[in-house]
Amino acid sequence: MRKIILMMLMSLCSIMFVGAQDIYVYSIIGSAEKQENGKWVPLQKRNPLDVKDIVRVANNSALSFIDRKAEKIYSISQTNGKSVGELIAAYKGKQSFASNFVSHASKSLFNGGSDRISHEAAGCTYRGDIVENDIAKSILLKHKGVALGSMDNAKTDYAISFDVLDRESNNVLDAVKVDGQAIFRIKNNSDVPLYVNILDVNEAGEKFVCLPIDDATTMSHLLIPANCTIDLAAHPVEFTEPKGVDNLILIATEVPYDLRQVKSYLDKNDSSSIENADYPIGVYCKPVVIK
Repeated sequence: MRKIILMMLMSLCSIMFVGAQDIYVYSIIGSAEKQENGKWVPLQKRNPLDVKDIVRVANNSALSFIDRKAEKIYSISQTNGKSVGELIAAYKGKQSFASNFVSHASKSLFNGGSDRISHEAAGCTYRGDIVENDIAKSILLKHKGVALGSMDNAKTDYAISFDVLDRESNNVLDAVKVDGQAIFRIKNNSDVPLYVNILDVNEAGEKFVCLPIDDATTMSHLLIPANCTIDLAAHPVEFTEPKGVDNLILIATEVPYDLRQVKSYLDKNDSSSIENADYPIGVYCKPVVIK
Protein backbone atom coordinates (compact mmCIF):
# COMPACT_ATOMS: atom_id res chain seq x y z
CA MET A 1 0.00 0.00 0.00
CA ARG A 2 2.80 2.39 0.94
CA LYS A 3 4.54 1.56 -2.34
CA ILE A 4 1.39 2.37 -4.33
CA ILE A 5 0.98 5.70 -2.51
CA LEU A 6 4.64 6.53 -3.14
CA MET A 7 4.27 5.75 -6.84
CA MET A 8 1.15 7.91 -7.02
CA LEU A 9 3.02 10.79 -5.36
CA MET A 10 5.93 10.42 -7.77
CA SER A 11 3.49 10.43 -10.68
CA LEU A 12 1.78 13.53 -9.34
CA CYS A 13 5.12 15.30 -8.92
CA SER A 14 5.99 14.40 -12.49
CA ILE A 15 2.73 15.90 -13.75
CA MET A 16 3.30 19.04 -11.69
CA PHE A 17 6.83 19.34 -13.10
CA VAL A 18 5.60 19.05 -16.67
CA GLY A 19 2.85 21.53 -15.99
CA ALA A 20 5.32 23.97 -14.52
CA GLN A 21 7.33 24.08 -17.75
CA ASP A 22 6.69 27.42 -19.40
CA ILE A 23 9.61 28.24 -21.71
CA TYR A 24 10.18 26.51 -25.06
CA VAL A 25 12.29 27.08 -28.15
CA TYR A 26 10.05 28.84 -30.66
CA SER A 27 12.32 29.12 -33.68
CA ILE A 28 15.94 28.88 -34.73
CA ILE A 29 17.58 30.58 -37.70
CA GLY A 30 21.07 29.22 -38.25
CA SER A 31 22.64 27.66 -35.15
CA ALA A 32 21.75 27.83 -31.44
CA GLU A 33 22.95 25.51 -28.67
CA LYS A 34 22.43 24.72 -24.99
CA GLN A 35 25.09 23.61 -22.53
CA GLU A 36 24.51 20.10 -21.17
CA ASN A 37 26.98 18.19 -19.00
CA GLY A 38 29.85 20.39 -20.14
CA LYS A 39 29.00 20.02 -23.83
CA TRP A 40 27.18 22.23 -26.32
CA VAL A 41 24.09 20.50 -27.73
CA PRO A 42 22.11 21.87 -30.72
CA LEU A 43 18.71 23.23 -29.79
CA GLN A 44 15.60 22.16 -31.64
CA LYS A 45 12.18 23.71 -31.97
CA ARG A 46 9.93 22.87 -28.97
CA ASN A 47 12.87 22.02 -26.70
CA PRO A 48 12.03 23.03 -23.11
CA LEU A 49 14.25 25.65 -21.51
CA ASP A 50 14.91 26.59 -17.90
CA VAL A 51 15.93 30.07 -16.76
CA LYS A 52 19.23 28.55 -15.57
CA ASP A 53 20.06 26.98 -18.94
CA ILE A 54 23.13 28.46 -20.67
CA VAL A 55 22.61 29.02 -24.39
CA ARG A 56 24.66 30.44 -27.22
CA VAL A 57 23.65 31.69 -30.65
CA ALA A 58 26.07 31.65 -33.60
CA ASN A 59 27.03 34.60 -35.79
CA ASN A 60 24.28 35.65 -38.24
CA SER A 61 21.85 33.37 -36.41
CA ALA A 62 18.82 33.88 -34.17
CA LEU A 63 17.05 32.07 -31.36
CA SER A 64 13.49 32.83 -30.31
CA PHE A 65 11.86 31.26 -27.28
CA ILE A 66 8.34 31.56 -25.97
CA ASP A 67 7.26 31.98 -22.35
CA ARG A 68 3.77 30.56 -22.41
CA LYS A 69 2.86 31.66 -18.89
CA ALA A 70 4.02 35.25 -19.35
CA GLU A 71 2.74 35.32 -22.95
CA LYS A 72 6.05 36.64 -24.23
CA ILE A 73 8.29 35.81 -27.19
CA TYR A 74 11.97 36.71 -26.92
CA SER A 75 14.01 37.01 -30.11
CA ILE A 76 17.75 36.75 -29.45
CA SER A 77 20.69 37.48 -31.76
CA GLN A 78 24.28 36.29 -31.42
CA THR A 79 25.37 35.54 -27.86
CA ASN A 80 28.39 33.58 -26.64
CA GLY A 81 26.85 31.97 -23.58
CA LYS A 82 24.24 33.46 -21.27
CA SER A 83 21.50 31.99 -19.14
CA VAL A 84 17.93 32.13 -20.36
CA GLY A 85 17.12 34.21 -17.28
CA GLU A 86 19.81 36.75 -18.18
CA LEU A 87 18.52 36.99 -21.73
CA ILE A 88 14.94 37.52 -20.56
CA ALA A 89 16.13 40.32 -18.26
CA ALA A 90 18.21 41.89 -21.03
CA TYR A 91 15.47 41.73 -23.67
CA LYS A 92 12.49 42.49 -21.42
CA GLY A 93 10.63 45.50 -22.73
CA LYS A 94 12.43 45.37 -26.06
CA GLN A 95 10.05 42.88 -27.65
CA SER A 96 6.81 43.88 -29.36
CA PHE A 97 4.26 41.11 -29.76
CA ALA A 98 0.50 41.32 -29.24
CA SER A 99 -0.87 38.88 -26.65
CA ASN A 100 -3.40 37.43 -29.09
CA PHE A 101 -0.57 36.52 -31.45
CA VAL A 102 1.52 34.97 -28.67
CA SER A 103 -1.45 32.79 -27.75
CA HIS A 104 -1.82 31.76 -31.39
CA ALA A 105 1.92 31.11 -31.69
CA SER A 106 1.87 28.96 -28.56
CA LYS A 107 -0.92 26.80 -29.94
CA SER A 108 0.83 26.47 -33.30
CA LEU A 109 4.05 25.45 -31.58
CA PHE A 110 2.46 22.33 -30.15
CA ASN A 111 0.06 21.27 -32.89
CA GLY A 112 2.80 21.16 -35.53
CA GLY A 113 1.12 23.72 -37.76
CA SER A 114 4.04 26.08 -38.07
CA ASP A 115 6.33 23.24 -39.22
CA ARG A 116 4.56 22.96 -42.55
CA ILE A 117 6.18 25.61 -44.70
CA SER A 118 5.31 26.20 -48.33
CA HIS A 119 4.24 28.85 -50.81
CA GLU A 120 0.79 27.23 -50.78
CA ALA A 121 0.20 27.61 -47.04
CA ALA A 122 -3.21 28.60 -45.72
CA GLY A 123 -3.97 32.17 -44.72
CA CYS A 124 -3.70 33.66 -41.28
CA THR A 125 -5.86 31.78 -38.79
CA TYR A 126 -5.78 33.99 -35.69
CA ARG A 127 -6.97 37.23 -37.31
CA GLY A 128 -8.40 38.60 -40.54
CA ASP A 129 -6.45 40.03 -43.44
CA ILE A 130 -6.70 43.69 -42.43
CA VAL A 131 -2.95 43.82 -41.64
CA GLU A 132 -2.02 42.84 -45.19
CA ASN A 133 -4.37 45.50 -46.57
CA ASP A 134 -2.79 48.15 -44.34
CA ILE A 135 0.73 47.06 -45.35
CA ALA A 136 -0.14 47.34 -49.05
CA LYS A 137 -1.69 50.78 -48.55
CA SER A 138 1.37 52.00 -46.65
CA ILE A 139 3.70 50.80 -49.40
CA LEU A 140 1.64 52.55 -52.07
CA LEU A 141 1.33 55.78 -50.09
CA LYS A 142 5.04 55.98 -49.21
CA HIS A 143 5.93 55.59 -52.88
CA LYS A 144 2.99 57.38 -54.46
CA GLY A 145 3.58 57.96 -58.14
CA VAL A 146 6.65 55.73 -58.22
CA ALA A 147 6.62 52.22 -59.65
CA LEU A 148 7.26 49.37 -57.26
CA GLY A 149 10.94 48.61 -57.38
CA SER A 150 11.93 52.23 -58.00
CA MET A 151 11.20 53.35 -54.48
CA ASP A 152 13.21 55.57 -52.18
CA ASN A 153 14.82 53.46 -49.45
CA ALA A 154 14.79 56.47 -47.12
CA LYS A 155 11.01 56.20 -46.93
CA THR A 156 10.94 53.50 -44.29
CA ASP A 157 9.71 53.32 -40.71
CA TYR A 158 12.41 50.82 -39.70
CA ALA A 159 16.11 50.79 -40.51
CA ILE A 160 16.42 47.62 -42.58
CA SER A 161 18.42 46.42 -45.57
CA PHE A 162 19.56 43.16 -47.18
CA ASP A 163 22.14 41.59 -49.45
CA VAL A 164 21.87 38.75 -51.94
CA LEU A 165 24.57 36.11 -51.34
CA ASP A 166 25.78 33.22 -53.47
CA ARG A 167 24.55 30.07 -51.75
CA GLU A 168 27.87 28.26 -52.04
CA SER A 169 30.47 30.99 -51.47
CA ASN A 170 28.44 33.50 -49.44
CA ASN A 171 29.83 36.26 -51.67
CA VAL A 172 27.57 39.31 -52.07
CA LEU A 173 26.00 39.43 -55.55
CA ASP A 174 24.73 42.26 -57.74
CA ALA A 175 24.03 39.85 -60.59
CA VAL A 176 22.86 36.24 -60.61
CA LYS A 177 22.76 33.57 -63.27
CA VAL A 178 19.56 31.95 -64.49
CA ASP A 179 18.93 28.87 -62.35
CA GLY A 180 21.51 30.15 -59.88
CA GLN A 181 20.73 29.84 -56.17
CA ALA A 182 21.19 32.53 -53.57
CA ILE A 183 20.31 33.33 -49.97
CA PHE A 184 19.30 36.58 -48.30
CA ARG A 185 21.28 38.33 -45.57
CA ILE A 186 18.83 40.52 -43.64
CA LYS A 187 20.02 43.49 -41.60
CA ASN A 188 17.62 44.76 -38.93
CA ASN A 189 19.16 47.95 -37.55
CA SER A 190 15.99 48.94 -35.70
CA ASP A 191 15.35 48.53 -31.97
CA VAL A 192 12.52 46.00 -32.35
CA PRO A 193 12.33 42.46 -33.76
CA LEU A 194 10.74 42.35 -37.20
CA TYR A 195 9.01 39.82 -39.43
CA VAL A 196 10.32 39.96 -42.98
CA ASN A 197 9.68 38.75 -46.49
CA ILE A 198 10.86 39.79 -49.95
CA LEU A 199 8.78 40.62 -53.01
CA ASP A 200 10.37 40.15 -56.45
CA VAL A 201 9.10 42.54 -59.15
CA ASN A 202 10.40 41.81 -62.65
CA GLU A 203 10.62 44.19 -65.60
CA ALA A 204 7.13 43.19 -66.76
CA GLY A 205 5.71 44.17 -63.39
CA GLU A 206 5.01 40.58 -62.35
CA LYS A 207 5.33 39.97 -58.62
CA PHE A 208 6.63 36.88 -56.83
CA VAL A 209 6.94 36.01 -53.15
CA CYS A 210 10.54 34.98 -52.42
CA LEU A 211 10.31 33.40 -48.97
CA PRO A 212 7.83 30.71 -47.92
CA ILE A 213 4.98 31.16 -45.44
CA ASP A 214 4.10 28.60 -42.77
CA ASP A 215 0.56 27.30 -42.74
CA ALA A 216 -0.30 28.99 -39.44
CA THR A 217 1.22 32.27 -40.66
CA THR A 218 3.35 32.68 -37.54
CA MET A 219 6.41 33.56 -39.69
CA SER A 220 8.56 32.27 -36.83
CA HIS A 221 11.23 31.24 -39.36
CA LEU A 222 11.39 34.85 -40.62
CA LEU A 223 11.57 36.63 -37.26
CA ILE A 224 14.68 38.84 -37.17
CA PRO A 225 15.88 40.13 -33.76
CA ALA A 226 16.57 43.82 -33.20
CA ASN A 227 19.96 45.28 -34.14
CA CYS A 228 21.45 42.25 -35.86
CA THR A 229 22.28 40.59 -39.18
CA ILE A 230 20.77 37.20 -40.06
CA ASP A 231 21.48 34.79 -42.95
CA LEU A 232 18.37 32.94 -44.16
CA ALA A 233 20.43 29.98 -45.37
CA ALA A 234 17.58 27.51 -44.81
CA HIS A 235 15.47 29.26 -47.46
CA PRO A 236 17.51 29.60 -50.69
CA VAL A 237 15.94 31.13 -53.78
CA GLU A 238 16.49 30.23 -57.42
CA PHE A 239 16.38 32.84 -60.17
CA THR A 240 14.76 31.84 -63.46
CA GLU A 241 13.91 33.33 -66.88
CA PRO A 242 13.31 35.95 -68.10
CA LYS A 243 16.67 37.65 -67.92
CA GLY A 244 16.80 41.32 -67.03
CA VAL A 245 16.67 43.43 -63.90
CA ASP A 246 14.44 42.34 -61.05
CA ASN A 247 13.70 44.64 -58.13
CA LEU A 248 13.64 42.85 -54.79
CA ILE A 249 11.66 44.62 -52.06
CA LEU A 250 12.23 43.72 -48.41
CA ILE A 251 9.10 44.35 -46.33
CA ALA A 252 9.28 44.27 -42.53
CA THR A 253 6.66 44.72 -39.80
CA GLU A 254 6.36 44.15 -36.06
CA VAL A 255 3.61 41.57 -36.62
CA PRO A 256 3.60 38.50 -38.89
CA TYR A 257 1.89 38.94 -42.23
CA ASP A 258 1.10 36.98 -45.39
CA LEU A 259 3.01 38.55 -48.30
CA ARG A 260 0.78 36.73 -50.80
CA GLN A 261 -2.18 38.73 -49.54
CA VAL A 262 -0.13 41.94 -49.63
CA LYS A 263 0.76 41.11 -53.25
CA SER A 264 -2.92 40.59 -54.01
CA TYR A 265 -3.79 44.04 -52.67
CA LEU A 266 -0.92 45.62 -54.60
CA ASP A 267 -2.21 43.99 -57.79
CA LYS A 268 -5.68 45.47 -57.21
CA ASN A 269 -4.75 49.02 -56.19
CA ASP A 270 -2.79 51.96 -57.57
CA SER A 271 -1.13 54.66 -55.52
CA SER A 272 -3.49 57.43 -56.66
CA SER A 273 -6.38 55.92 -54.66
CA ILE A 274 -4.53 55.45 -51.38
CA GLU A 275 -4.93 58.01 -48.60
CA ASN A 276 -4.33 58.14 -44.85
CA ALA A 277 -2.35 54.91 -44.73
CA ASP A 278 0.01 55.19 -41.79
CA TYR A 279 0.66 51.55 -40.86
CA PRO A 280 4.35 51.32 -39.83
CA ILE A 281 6.43 49.24 -42.23
CA GLY A 282 10.06 48.83 -43.17
CA VAL A 283 10.86 48.78 -46.89
CA TYR A 284 14.12 48.40 -48.74
CA CYS A 285 14.54 47.89 -52.50
CA LYS A 286 17.53 46.34 -54.28
CA PRO A 287 17.87 45.76 -58.04
CA VAL A 288 19.41 42.44 -59.11
CA VAL A 289 20.54 41.62 -62.64
CA ILE A 290 19.52 38.15 -63.88
CA LYS A 291 21.80 37.04 -66.71
